[in-house]
Amino acid sequence: MATPNPTDRPTRPTPPAPGNRTSVRVDAALSDDLAVVMSAGGNASDAIRTAVAMWADMHRTAWAHGVCPDGTRPRLLAYQLEQQQTPTPGLNSRYDAASDAPSRVRRVSPRLPEPPPGRHLPA
Repeated sequence: MATPNPTDRPTRPTPPAPGNRTSVRVDAALSDDLAVVMSAGGNASDAIRTAVAMWADMHRTAWAHGVCPDGTRPRLLAYQLEQQQTPTPGLNSRYDAASDAPSRVRRVSPRLPEPPPGRHLPA
């Protein structure tokens, strides 16, 4: 009987054991995405850990509700965000009053997904 080749990959990748480290090559897109997520606080490890947990929960939910067969990747069509109130400090001087200058425009990712097909709720 031949000894199995240690460099042969299994048909399905296995997750790293708890306590082991994994590595991810950081390209420009991942770097930009991490910068956005980390701007709200936290570090790269926290951001990656949270993203993987959310993605895993999406898989578990899709499989549990029969949205897609077990072991297949569900397709995310939409997500819902909770509206948060932005704190508005009181006016301390006339410089704090609303300005006629145009507001600062935030860049939107060119990688935003297309809206899902079909009828949509009114805004």
